Amino acid sequence: MTSVGGIELHYYLKDSEHSMDAVLRNRCEAELLAIFHEVATTLGVPVQIDAQALVEGGLKEVWKWAGDNSGQLSVVLSVVAILVALAPQIYESEEEALSKELTELSIEEKRLQIEKLRQELRDIEPRTKNATRDNAVHVLKKEPKIVVRRSNFYKNLNGRENVNSIGILPLDKNLRPFAPEKNVPSARFHEFILTSHSIKPLIIENAKIEVVSPVLREGRYKWKGIYEEQIIGFTMQDAAFQHQVLREEVTFQHGTFLECVLNVFRKLDEVGEVEITGYVVTTVIRKYDERQSIETPQGKSYKHAQKLRAAQADLFSKDNKQI
Repeated sequence: MTSVGGIELHYYLKDSEHSMDAVLRNRCEAELLAIFHEVATTLGVPVQIDAQALVEGGLKEVWKWAGDNSGQLSVVLSVVAILVALAPQIYESEEEALSKELTELSIEEKRLQIEKLRQELRDIEPRTKNATRDNAVHVLKKEPKIVVRRSNFYKNLNGRENVNSIGILPLDKNLRPFAPEKNVPSARFHEFILTSHSIKPLIIENAKIEVVSPVLREGRYKWKGIYEEQIIGFTMQDAAFQHQVLREEVTFQHGTFLECVLNVFRKLDEVGEVEITGYVVTTVIRKYDERQSIETPQGKSYKHAQKLRAAQADLFSKDNKQI
């Protein structure tokens, strides 16, 4: 790796102090390094990051980056500096915005966008650097791992009375700034902090669960089943089906399956990974095994509603084509 650049983080401290709590600084550093790694890895640019000696003037952290291509490196450094100081422009709820990023359609769309960005970086030219930088910021600004890590960074700093602001800027091979510093005053730290790590439940309309252990008595007990080759505990919220089970109108044997509407509750953990927090069956469509298949009344109603929604969507699509 021959090309060199860097990132400088400047803590502007109260009364021109030159020191800060070591544990706080290390926590902040860990979050920033995670963002650096996520951006570089996503864009397919291998880099080595080395810490430089601390510099006073408030307090400055400097990381020296080494890569194979100076053009690629400068773009990645600019993207990192912008993302760290870019307040989330979320006009919908955080839950809604993060959920959209994790739908299969959005994931596939992002995969294609990232592949295009990687190609742009492989063919980088001076005249296209700014456009590639802007495209990368647009693609990555709602990336959950970056959003969560950035939230953690500002959460660590929020409320620290001795921190007036932070500044971040990209550095050239001589470790001199090649773009203006992005400065975030402490009064704005809260804008970057997520108020919730929840994600909208994933609704699977025709999930098939093999029943391992049904709940045969009243109470807040969880059923056990096998879903997509994994044993899960789930709550049965289909009251009609649960009553049938309690009245022993429904029996189970080895190989009994439920076709059902399954809600998968999720949240983002502290590093931005998706964590499943619970499974809930809201409607049992049918119970079946190798001998018989029994469709429930609520299952028939649900399927009928599904057909109506599909017909309306198809009609709406045809009307749009005619227009």
